[in-house]
Amino acid sequence: MGGASVDVPHVASNERLRSRNDFAVDAERIREYARAVGNLDRIHLDADASAARGFGALVAPPTFPTMVWMRAEEETLAAMVPGFHSGRILHADRTLDIVRPLLAGDRVGCDVHFESFRHYRDYDIVSMATTLRDRHERIVTVGSSTLLVHTQRTARGGGPVGHERGLELVPARRRPRIPGLGDHLPVRHPGPATTHSPQPVLDFAELAVGSELPVRRHPLAPADVMNHASVVGAPSRHATGDRPSGGVVTPGMFSLGLAAGYLSSWVGDPTAVTRYRVQYAPKMHYLPIGSGDRTAIEFRGRITWLNPLRRTATVVIDATAKGRKLFGYATAEVRFA
Repeated sequence: MGGASVDVPHVASNERLRSRNDFAVDAERIREYARAVGNLDRIHLDADASAARGFGALVAPPTFPTMVWMRAEEETLAAMVPGFHSGRILHADRTLDIVRPLLAGDRVGCDVHFESFRHYRDYDIVSMATTLRDRHERIVTVGSSTLLVHTQRTARGGGPVGHERGLELVPARRRPRIPGLGDHLPVRHPGPATTHSPQPVLDFAELAVGSELPVRRHPLAPADVMNHASVVGAPSRHATGDRPSGGVVTPGMFSLGLAAGYLSSWVGDPTAVTRYRVQYAPKMHYLPIGSGDRTAIEFRGRITWLNPLRRTATVVIDATAKGRKLFGYATAEVRFA
C-alpha cells in the first residue's frame, strides 16, 4: 500500500495557523472535566483548596488542554483537508508538555502547525504540533499528535479555505521544540499563574528505579463515556458489529485523562507532572463497553528513571482492560521540589 503527498495548501506545511476563536477556561468547565476523567484532587474542584496551594484560581487537570487542542485540530483539518469529517479521527499518539497549569479565568489561543501529511487510499496520516498561548502570548502548553483521519476524497472546488473557516496565518516564528526522552523539560517561570514549587506527597530521596506504583482499577459504564463526550464536546461512538447492542466505545483521549488521574493520585500534586507521552496500542484506539456493562481499566506504573540533579522521575504507565493493553507505551515526567 503506497503513500503519496496530498495537495494541501502550502501554508499548512511552512506557516503556522491560528484559530480566531479563543478558548475561555471557566471554573465550572474545569469541575465538569475533572469529574469526567476521574481527576478528583481538590485543586480541580475547590477554589479554597487551590488558594491554599498557592494558586489564584481553580486549577485545570493536566490533560484539560487536549480538549482545546482537539477543537483547534478539527477546525484546521475541516478547513484544509478535502473530505474531512470530525467523526473519523483516531489518535495514534499524543505528547503534552506543560509549561504551567491552566487556571479558571485564563483565555488561551491556539496555534497549529502541520509537521507532515501523508495519504494512504482512504485515510490520511497527519502529524500536527499545537501551542496554547495565554492573553499575554506566553506559552502555556506545547504538544504534538499523530492522527489517522479517514476521509472521503472530494474535489475542493470553490470551497472555503483556511482564512474563511476561522483560521489566520500568524508571523513565522521558530516552533517550540518538543523535548525527546531524556531532554530538558520546559522551564516553569514563576508568575501570577503559579507561585509555588510542586508539592508531591512523596519524598524524592525514597524513590528507586524499578519501584512499582499502586494498582488502581477504574470501572467504566456507558454513561461515563457519554458524559465525557458531552463535557469535551466530542461525538460519542456506539459499538457496532458483534458487540452488545447499545454499547459505546471509550476514546483514547478519555483513557489518557484517566491515566493522568491515576498518576496524580500517586504523586499527590497534579501540577508536579510536566510531561505526558502516549502511543495507543494497535486496534485499541477505542475500548468497547457493552450496554449495561461496567468495564474496569487497570492502571499500573513503574519508575524507570530518576534524575537527582533536576529532581525528576520518569514513570511508565500501563493500562489494561478485557485482557488487552490500551497503550503501546505511556510515560510521564514528574518534578519534585
